[in-house]
Amino acid sequence: MSEEKSVETTACRGLFVGELQDESFYPFPTQGDEEKEQADLTCEAFRDWAKDNLDATAIDREQEIPAEVRAALAEMGILGMTIPEEYGGYGFGATSYCRVMEEVTRADASLSVFVGAHLSIGSKPLVLFGSEELKKKYLPDIAAGTKLCAFALTEPGAGSDAGSLRTRAVWDPEKQAFRLNGNKIWITNGGYADVFTVFARAEGGPVGDAKGVTGFVVERGQAGFTNGPSEHKLGIRGSSTTELAFDDVLVPADRIVGTPGDGFGMATRTLETGRLSLGAGCTGAAKELIRLASRHAQERVQFRKPILEFGMIREKLGRMTSDTYGAESMVYLTAGLVDRGGIDLSVEAGYCKVFGSEHLWRAVNDAVQTVGGIGYMVEYPYERHLRDARINLIFEGTNEILRLASTLDGLKEPGRRATEEMRAAKAALGAQVVERAEGGEGIVPVPAPRWIAEPLAAQGETFAASLSLFAATVRRVMKKYRRAILGQEYTLRRIADAAMRVYAMAATLSRATMRVEARGAEGARRDIILASRFVDDSAAQVRRELEDIDALRDRLDDEIAEILRDEGRYFAPLH
Repeated sequence: MSEEKSVETTACRGLFVGELQDESFYPFPTQGDEEKEQADLTCEAFRDWAKDNLDATAIDREQEIPAEVRAALAEMGILGMTIPEEYGGYGFGATSYCRVMEEVTRADASLSVFVGAHLSIGSKPLVLFGSEELKKKYLPDIAAGTKLCAFALTEPGAGSDAGSLRTRAVWDPEKQAFRLNGNKIWITNGGYADVFTVFARAEGGPVGDAKGVTGFVVERGQAGFTNGPSEHKLGIRGSSTTELAFDDVLVPADRIVGTPGDGFGMATRTLETGRLSLGAGCTGAAKELIRLASRHAQERVQFRKPILEFGMIREKLGRMTSDTYGAESMVYLTAGLVDRGGIDLSVEAGYCKVFGSEHLWRAVNDAVQTVGGIGYMVEYPYERHLRDARINLIFEGTNEILRLASTLDGLKEPGRRATEEMRAAKAALGAQVVERAEGGEGIVPVPAPRWIAEPLAAQGETFAASLSLFAATVRRVMKKYRRAILGQEYTLRRIADAAMRVYAMAATLSRATMRVEARGAEGARRDIILASRFVDDSAAQVRRELEDIDALRDRLDDEIAEILRDEGRYFAPLH
């Protein structure tokens, strides 16, 4: 990801004002031959190795990734695939990285979490923001897998609210170093990482008057630095999740990562990378579940025919498969834009994580229901997939926080436009006319994209209608609430869910169009089927979410929450 970001209204942000930026969506991104070949080889090498050497059931049971497994990943180059080539890595872009993370997650979620903590977030601050000296000192060993990384942000009192950080780094002029004190919790790779990016509130010395949070490199083995035992978790049991403790750990000034005081921005940028690859991993896990569930549905016979012949089973498999196609399209459109560089894609990355993780949670539920009782038994992989999938809705930023953050970002431009229009109307026509006009002017139709292939023309019109409704609703909401939108979480949640679907629809149509152009309608028949199913279903969900913005039940949820605050229990017993 490029360190410099533009403020262009591109990709998902444009959809909030009813504008489809053709250059962001079409043509659908493709990899260059050289990088594609290298990614192909890495994926193939991992699959071949995992087939004979990876026992995900044993990793889950023993709650540990064996050292020899970590060493094998290092030998394949997987632990250095995003490290720049000049420091010994493969220099993979976002697309290649997402492809490999799909394969790793499909094989074992614990292994994926280990790799992601090392590359997506652990080493990323050094790659993006580290000084040349820090890069030369650490990145070659990180790329070789001889030093593992971890990202230390979360604290007992600071999770999504990073502003509540309590860890302190105070300059000691006698030691010419910062004294680091505090605790971090739920740190992935905490039990065996060698290099930690730790975020703290720094005071004095080289940080001067800089306010806010600063990032530091801390090494295992430094005096005063300890980690607790690995936590026992519901899922991803093989990954190491520990508490870290810092008791007067001395950190020299040259271990500062990035600009002093800009640690929160650095952490946010770093997490964007993890969110995108997490979305990719969720599509990989969903593909494995589709394989397992569809095979079982063919083999399981009830009432003298395979259960694949029953409509309610077909509905589950159809939803799993088409939603995977949509989630995958979102991820690789976004990854292609990241590889293009120079564009702020924080909204898109956040939506990929939210949509992908919630799709996987639905998919694993559908898979367990499809296979019936064996889905509940530990001898089969389904219950492990179910337990592993649940964390994706929580880490790398909870889905609730990402809905709010991404959507408020997307609303900036329509909010600015609404404010300008209101000011101009007030100046020209007077406050009374402005007050009557605050409801908006209704839906202005958006034409279907000209680039959509003819076999998908009907879905193109469906998408255009959804985008028109979405943009009109956003405009109406912003005129109604303006800055007060910050407190309208029910409305923001519905706008977020509609925005994700609209973005995914555009990505899906672009991808399917590319396939039609390459292979013709008959050759792209499967893509057309999946895109059509996904777009039609998404359009219905978009309409439902936007129409519910004016629902009265939100008021009832408020009243229920107030009663629960007072009662602290279920308050309507039958007897």
